[in-house]
Amino acid sequence: MKIISEIAIILVVTLLSMSLCSGQGKGKRTPSGYEYRHVVQGKGKSAAAEDYVGFTIKIVGDDRKVLQEMGEGPNMPFIQLESELKIGDEANPVMETLFGVVVGDSIILTMPIDSIPNFPEDLANLKFIKYEMAIKKILNKDEYNAYQDVLKKEEEAKLAANMARIPAIEALIKTTLEDYTSGRLKSSQTTSGLKFVVIEEGIGTNAASGQSVSVDYYGCLTNGNMFDNSFSRGQAITFPLGQGQVIPGWDEGIALLNKGAKAFLFIPANLAYGESGQSDLIPPNSELVFYVELVDIK
Repeated sequence: MKIISEIAIILVVTLLSMSLCSGQGKGKRTPSGYEYRHVVQGKGKSAAAEDYVGFTIKIVGDDRKVLQEMGEGPNMPFIQLESELKIGDEANPVMETLFGVVVGDSIILTMPIDSIPNFPEDLANLKFIKYEMAIKKILNKDEYNAYQDVLKKEEEAKLAANMARIPAIEALIKTTLEDYTSGRLKSSQTTSGLKFVVIEEGIGTNAASGQSVSVDYYGCLTNGNMFDNSFSRGQAITFPLGQGQVIPGWDEGIALLNKGAKAFLFIPANLAYGESGQSDLIPPNSELVFYVELVDIK
């Protein structure tokens, strides 16, 4: 199931591999002509040729809508700098922007939408998008390999812990669905038709539109058939809330929770995949049931 849209994947892949024509606009420019600026000047380690640069990134349109955001952690993107910058048609504006950065730098690179090959139709109304990048790590090859080894061990440990939790989660879902379908479950309902039950309160204020949230989840139909879950992957999903990157029922439901909260969301078809359904796992007009844990809010 595709909870998150494909826009984010396309844009990040483009960022990591693009070789594009010269950009337009005013301001400081890369050698190939793309506008960029330093928002913050860092004071950490400086990047050299063939170093690996790790950075957080927020991709926003000229309407300020967040298209994708990737923070620190196992999914933080890295780019290995080239031994020397390429020129002409092979020039890479992202590579040009990252050459010579230092840890702590924050940079905004502006990309005219017509300079991005095969951009999604959803972005056709935009004139440009901005890559807002904050440099977090600069590692040589040995340091990068060691860092990846540490991440791999951490992810393996997290996966094992999450897998061990699945039987208890499935038992909870089974009893909750029995109560829900029989009418015994006491749930709250929003004006849109979304039903929810908070089974454990978190701390702090609820997640708000525009914030980056990380969520672990187990999704099934009302008959108990599971179609997707993050626990078996050992990795919560992270997305900007209220930006249309998830099904409407998620944008609304997660905003009802605070950090650490655990809840059930009962999402009607019109707030999920409607009359079309999703692949062979979610039939048309299906109500979806999600057990969710709001891991983090940023």
